[in-house]
Amino acid sequence: MSDNAKTLLQQINFIEADMDLHKQILLSMPSENKADIEVVIKKIADQKKQINDLRLQIKEIDVDEYNNIIAIERAAETFRQIAKTKKFVLVNTLNETGECYITLTDGSRLDCLVAAKEENGNWTIMTVDGETKEYPSGIVK
Repeated sequence: MSDNAKTLLQQINFIEADMDLHKQILLSMPSENKADIEVVIKKIADQKKQINDLRLQIKEIDVDEYNNIIAIERAAETFRQIAKTKKFVLVNTLNETGECYITLTDGSRLDCLVAAKEENGNWTIMTVDGETKEYPSGIVK
């Protein structure tokens, strides 16, 4: 990934963190503060536009990296939808430990961004390539 694309991704991460704070502020505001609510909603909308503009800049600089970002975002959304129906007892992410993988019974290792184990031993993972996969307990060591 180019340095320019990295810089743009860092800007996106900063804006997303700030946007999450504004969402929390919005949730805590009394409903009768309509003017203040409108200001916060406008700020969130502006931040979403900034993020979209930065993504388009990444696409211009590095199409492969842009496609990877989009694939990971789709996988994250799929993972969130799956997680709504499952009870995970263990979740490991690449960010937490610097390592995230599962080992299959055939000895192969699958690197991931997120690996989550259910009570019944089944696993759901989000791969570094932006795929969401599910594995029954008998396949994972």
